[in-house]
Amino acid sequence: MCGENGCKWKKCLPIVTLADIISVKRTTGYSPFELHFGQQAVLPIDIETNTYLSIECNKISTTEELLEAREKYFLAKEETKLKAEEKSRNSRRKSAQYLDKKMAHKLRNPLQPVISQVNKGPYELEELDGPELTRKFTASHIKRSYPRGKIVHLDSESGNESSEESEFEDSILEEEEIENYP
Repeated sequence: MCGENGCKWKKCLPIVTLADIISVKRTTGYSPFELHFGQQAVLPIDIETNTYLSIECNKISTTEELLEAREKYFLAKEETKLKAEEKSRNSRRKSAQYLDKKMAHKLRNPLQPVISQVNKGPYELEELDGPELTRKFTASHIKRSYPRGKIVHLDSESGNESSEESEFEDSILEEEEIENYP
């Protein structure tokens, strides 16, 4: 369309701009033209083929009919804007949910100590008991872990069970919280 090396872009710019303006956007469900003017763009082909988009001025004969038509036009324009706003809000919410789900492995909680993140790159970690790890870890290598309330040890010689309380017992998540945890 614009030639081998794109040298004809100046000639194609109006066509591409028109195509973009009259194309329906996924986020709003309407074209920018329709949001701005409150009606779909009427192209020369619509007038030539006499589609429903072409205006039939010969049906409006009185001032009252003209005012009624204008009132319907303005009401439809406001309704279109409200629908587009709602659809845009839903689209943003879905996008945020998708990104939250995609980035969930990077989310941290207090039981996963991170010392720092180096220049928005790898993380410096430390053990739960304090010593710092020498290696740095990228976000894809860090996984969420859930603490256990009681740790049960089986004594191999006597077969007796001994249990000790975890120091994180007061931060145990209930089953419902774990299911709803992002």
